[in-house]
Order: sequence, then structure tokens, then C-alpha cells
Amino acid sequence: MGWQYSEKTKQLFMDAVQGKTGTHVGEVENADGVGEHGSVACGDALKFTFRVERDETDPTKDKIVEAKFLTFGCTSAIAASEALCRIIEERRPTPIDALKITNQDVVEFLEGLPTQKVHCSVMGAEALEEAVWDWAERRGVDLTALGFKKLGNDVDEGRVVCQCFGITEPYLRRQIRELGLKTTDEVTGALKAGGACGSCRAEIQNILDDVLSGGCSSGTCAAPTPEAVAPSQTVEAPKVAEEPKKTGFIPLATVSTTATGDVVQNPTFETTDAPKAAPGEFAKLSPYQKAKRIEETVETAIRPILRRDGGDIEIVDVKDDVVYVAMTGACDGCDAASQTLDLIVTTILQDRLDPAIRVVQL
Repeated sequence: MGWQYSEKTKQLFMDAVQGKTGTHVGEVENADGVGEHGSVACGDALKFTFRVERDETDPTKDKIVEAKFLTFGCTSAIAASEALCRIIEERRPTPIDALKITNQDVVEFLEGLPTQKVHCSVMGAEALEEAVWDWAERRGVDLTALGFKKLGNDVDEGRVVCQCFGITEPYLRRQIRELGLKTTDEVTGALKAGGACGSCRAEIQNILDDVLSGGCSSGTCAAPTPEAVAPSQTVEAPKVAEEPKKTGFIPLATVSTTATGDVVQNPTFETTDAPKAAPGEFAKLSPYQKAKRIEETVETAIRPILRRDGGDIEIVDVKDDVVYVAMTGACDGCDAASQTLDLIVTTILQDRLDPAIRVVQL
């Protein structure tokens, strides 16, 4: 069964991908602030740009008058990015005031998001923060002297709790408080922490208990001594860097619009040393060999991407160069299933095996 989105979320998503007047897909030309946020591991990435109306005497009084985004992601990633741009253009805040816009503001603007998709609003808010700090550097504004801390830094500065996704304790504490998360499952759904090997879930629960009881409100708790960490919570080093070798792609952006308003949903991919299709090789295979190659590619390069957001895919039949599939799990009935089929399933099969391959959803 697909995610249950609000009508407003679905409308913002459809408006954005159809390139309707007033939507914000794209990049601001000669932007005053540029921010990027994303994760190869979770399959989402966002680039956020804005333009300001400059104050002639005081840069801290600049006003944001235009904002745009490019994103690789699902329905909620696109809708949350569109919502963020609309909030900004409605408020016309100074970049400094824009730092006060939170993920919860985005969720409320969307009239709610499934818990498993709240990380999409987090991504937008943090890309905005990066863009504001970029603006400050360009305009010579010392945000630190004004009492601001670059919150995104806590991802790098703190003790890593979830090794699989590189999520730190300060980041967890901040997001638990801001999003009002109450359970380990909610943390995993919203932030993906603990969603891979699962060995950190006990530690996440301890952090949850401490935050909910009012402990460490500053988010700067000291890291525990090695003896304080249970052996069962020790996991291998992060494997995010290995991801491109598994999938063959680093997603950067999926939706853009042409000058005529047409939607172009061609993702910009950075290719890696993953196996590529040799011209004519696939056509020489027997039907059995073709089916096996398709199954192997789906299992190693496509299914891991879909499963990160609770989705999956089933190969129903293969006839010549046509692959018939059924989308399952969270992909079944999802508003973005057709995009997933085109941008992930078809693209990877064509790139790895043969450009002639077509994928049909049953």
C-alpha cells in the first residue's frame, strides 16, 4: 500500500512536476545563496538556491525574493521542497530570519507527512541553512558573531551513533526535539537512523529516553567512554562511499523544466565504475540468459534503492526486451511510482544491459 499523503502534498507535487506557473523547480540564475543537502545512502538529494533584494547599506536587511530547487527524490521530497520555496516567498524574510524556518513549518504547510517521509522536510531545511551561510560568506556577514551556529555541523562534529547513515548524537537530539519524535520507530522513519543494520537502535532508545526526560537540552552531551558502549552496538565503518559501486549512480536531480514549460524528468547521474552495457551484447543472449541478467541487475542495483523507503519490485515476466514488473511495498500505489519506474528501474536496466529494454508496470 502506498503512502497516505495529504491533498495539499499531492497537489504541490503535481504542480511542481508539471511545471505549472508559480512553481519553483530549477535554479535561480546568479543566485545569492546556494545550498545542497542529501545522502547517497537514502537516495535523496536537494539543491536549493535563492536571490535577494539587496539593502544598499546593511546586508543583514537583504530580503529573499526568489527561491528554487532541484531534487532527486520521491513525492514528499519534491512537495516539501516546493513548500519550502512557497513559505519563503510568502514571508520574504531576510536570510537570517529564514534560518528560523524549521522542518515542522514545512510539515505543517503540507498538512502533514507520513512519519517515514519526514526526513524529506529535514533535507529541505538543511539545504536552506547551507544556502544562508553561503549568502553570508558572499555578503561579508559574520553569522557566528551574531550568535548563530551552523547546526548542520553537528552531523560532522558529534559522536556517530548510526554508523550506517553517519548520523551523530547532537543531530539526533536536535531532530528528536524539533520533530517531536517519541519512539525508536519514529526516529528511524523520520531520520533513517537505525534503519540499516539496526545495531544502534538500543542506543537511539537511550537518547530518546534522555531527551524526553529533559536531559542534555543543549544537545552537546559528552561522548561516552568506550566502556560505556555495549559490544553489541559496535558495527562496521560507514559504507556510504561504497554505494556508487553497487548502484552505478549518484543521483543529483530528477526534475527540471524547459523554457516552454515542458517537464524534463531526466536525472543527472554521475556514473562510476559499475558495469556498463556492451553494445549488442545483450541482444545475443538467449531468452533464459536475458531473464537471468535482468534478475541479477534488479537484485543488486535496483531493489536496494527501493527498499530504503519501504518499497520493492517483483519481476512478473520477461519477453524479449520487455520487462513486466509489479511495484510492491510502499511503491504499490505511491504517487511517484511512475517516476520511480522511469528514473530508477528503466534507467539502470538500460544503462547496465541494453538501451532497448522497456519496463512495463502491471
